[in-house]
Amino acid sequence: MKRLLKILGIIIGIFILLTIIGYIAISSFLTPAYLRSVVERMASEAINYPVEIGGVSLKLGMKISIGIDRLSLKNPEGFSNRKMVDIKEIKLNLKLLPLFKRQIVVSSITIDDAEINIERNKENHYNIAVPRLQRYEGPNYSISVDWISITRSNLNYRDEITKIELDVKDFNQKITLNKNLISISGNQRLEYTESKMMPALSLKINNMLEYDTLTRNINLKELKIEYGNVYGVLSGVIEKSELLNIDANLTIPQLEKFVDFIPEKSRPERLSGSIRLDAKVLGTTKEPKLNGKCELVNIEFKLKELNQPVQKINGSFAFDLNSIKNIIIQGIVGTSKFDISGSVNNLKRPVLDLIIKVMVNLKDIETLSAQTSGMKLSGNAGINISIKGYAEKPSYFGEYTITDGVIDGIGLVKPISNLRVRGTFQRDGAKIAECSGHIGRSDFSLSGYVTNFQKPVLQINNVSNLIDLDELFPKTKEVKKTEQKGIPVTIEGNIKINRLTGMDMEFKNINTSFKYENGIIDLKNCTAETFDGKVQLDFYYNINSPEPYRIHSRMENINVQKILKRFLKFENLTGRLSGVNNFQGMGFQQHQVIANLTASGNVKLVNGSFNNFEFFNKLCEWLGFRDRKTILLKDLAVSFKIENGRTNIEDWSMDTEIGKFLVNGFIKLDGFINLNLTLTLNKRESDMLKNVHGDWLLYYDPQGRATVDIIATGKLLSPHFRLDTDKIKERLKGKIKDEYDKKKKELEKKLKDLFKK
Repeated sequence: MKRLLKILGIIIGIFILLTIIGYIAISSFLTPAYLRSVVERMASEAINYPVEIGGVSLKLGMKISIGIDRLSLKNPEGFSNRKMVDIKEIKLNLKLLPLFKRQIVVSSITIDDAEINIERNKENHYNIAVPRLQRYEGPNYSISVDWISITRSNLNYRDEITKIELDVKDFNQKITLNKNLISISGNQRLEYTESKMMPALSLKINNMLEYDTLTRNINLKELKIEYGNVYGVLSGVIEKSELLNIDANLTIPQLEKFVDFIPEKSRPERLSGSIRLDAKVLGTTKEPKLNGKCELVNIEFKLKELNQPVQKINGSFAFDLNSIKNIIIQGIVGTSKFDISGSVNNLKRPVLDLIIKVMVNLKDIETLSAQTSGMKLSGNAGINISIKGYAEKPSYFGEYTITDGVIDGIGLVKPISNLRVRGTFQRDGAKIAECSGHIGRSDFSLSGYVTNFQKPVLQINNVSNLIDLDELFPKTKEVKKTEQKGIPVTIEGNIKINRLTGMDMEFKNINTSFKYENGIIDLKNCTAETFDGKVQLDFYYNINSPEPYRIHSRMENINVQKILKRFLKFENLTGRLSGVNNFQGMGFQQHQVIANLTASGNVKLVNGSFNNFEFFNKLCEWLGFRDRKTILLKDLAVSFKIENGRTNIEDWSMDTEIGKFLVNGFIKLDGFINLNLTLTLNKRESDMLKNVHGDWLLYYDPQGRATVDIIATGKLLSPHFRLDTDKIKERLKGKIKDEYDKKKKELEKKLKDLFKK
């Protein structure tokens, strides 16, 4: 035993001695000056670029290595003043045996705390070109690397053209060279600086791949990219650096974290749910082929324009580089449901082939958007539609229905009930085969078509047996309990109504064209039978701002007593009336019409009479004509203006059994008057006037007819009369002549011209 220990001690001593001798030999060979010159030549010649070296030292231990405290490369001209490469510490691990032959053979390289800056300038030039990994030999040294280790390093990329900034931090990689096989594995963190297109993000990347320099095969064992709890994985083989066979998987368990990645104009207020994507990449690097499947799980989103979110979106679709196929997606909005199936081809210029089925509970529309808030709806709607053709201008085919519909809160006193609609989509519009329902007692039944689905325009033809206006329009502001906003569609077309009632009036056989847009009702060329005659009118009414409404009317041969009774409670005038009038009013009730009416027009009355009309009773008494309770009227032509209940009589010519009148001035609708009358009496009444008022100095024409100029004030039913002495003097001097016939012709011509228009 003692002999064995002695032999072992001798061996250990020899080993220590050889180590000391080897250390002395290597130290004497690898002096600091020599090491520095070798490292500078080795680095510069290996990458063919000037290299700045800091301190160089020999590190002896279990391994022998050359330590470099700092190595840097300046940026070329035309780039920033930052260094292209700045490495804090490098170790060149050396093989032992060649050192005894005074040769340096680098077996591996360890790089720690490196800063690498890659740039592209405005001239589209890059500052760095990475050299190929190769063996290199020079005098007294050679590079035969088995592995390279890079730790705690950063790589920065700046692009002056695209303005992209990327930072790869905590870059840790080990590159192993084994004959013809190069293995690379490690991890890093990719950080993207916020831009107009994308928010800031940080990705964790793990990689493990192999490259065979003989076969040129790339074996992508795993490339895993993580963003929070979102991760994507790539694995597979690229044969001969060309043929692709790669599997790709992407899992997004929380979509809400991706809201900031959606462009702001299209960004939803809320987004949630998950997506899983599995794909296979085949083909070649020049012509890749992609096949995959995407699954949507319980996705929910809410757009800014809509109050209701779209929920429970589930389904899947297949895809390749040029199309999305086998689409099967379903979801709900409130209690309404939708299903989407089909495909989208030619993604560069998408071609649609989709089928969409929607089952709508109309109540869900109540809170869908600001335009529909305040409405009250019920009933069911269904849409079954096929969409085909290019996405920018697709064609639509399908059918739609509404059953048991009720719509309230759109500016009508009574709700629309029993609504039934059915029709078809055709090309870029929709045909209405049936649309019927009731508004209180009123009924409608129409057909037509719809264009411009983004801002719907309905062209319709309607037939109604009865329309009751009192069930359509609010009588006063107080009736409206909620703000009325109108249906967000445009409706225009033609209407036929057998009987129309309301506002203490009745019309029959109405035919009109109309337009409804943004709550505004605009009727044009409406013809009807009313007040025992015919009327044509244009009507404008704004549900959002209902006052004033506007009416332009043309009346032909109507009963003047009935129309005056309706609006003025005035029954003392009979006859047949024709005229053209423009009205603006505040409310449809009688007292509102009297107090607020603004109007202008021209009317003519024929073959009538004033029956016990107090104004003419008082006038005849003042003139001295007894028992004239009824005054027959041949014709009456009036040009008038009414402003807020005050009537200005611009010209009024009247031919009666006692004489001819010319009148101007004003009559307020509450009865107050201020009128100037010129009365040319018949011969009989002129003689009677002489007997009663012989002291009056008046103008008499050659036929013996007196002309009396009168001022009437007070109230229409209790007037005060006096002679207009100034005007009488002018008339006696011949400065004023009888203008009745001239005025009458002017008024009749004006009326005829308006009727032509």
